[in-house]
Amino acid sequence: MPPTWQPSAWGKALTSSGDWKIELHGGTLTVTLGGVPIVTAVEDVEIVTVTRGLLWSRIELHVGEWVSRLYGIRSKDAAAFERAFAASLKALQLRQRTAEFDAAAHRASLG
Repeated sequence: MPPTWQPSAWGKALTSSGDWKIELHGGTLTVTLGGVPIVTAVEDVEIVTVTRGLLWSRIELHVGEWVSRLYGIRSKDAAAFERAFAASLKALQLRQRTAEFDAAAHRASLG
């Protein structure tokens, strides 16, 4: 089961954040807003900003023209999402570099 993040019950009530959920699975990020999932590749997320508050935080995601501001998540959970997203992006970049290196090595062995 992929890791998920969402607003806390109190955070949802006190910030009027509504229902939302973030799932991170491999190279895919799914943001569900009001029951409607929006799926995007991790590499397509241009900006991830976590603004920490005393009790709750805000996560802001930018994908092209689409911007999502997600309120009411506990600050420690927002920090965990930020770390997980960074690790997912780093793993993706490592896989891409490995594939590029393998392709270059293959071309060199043919020459």
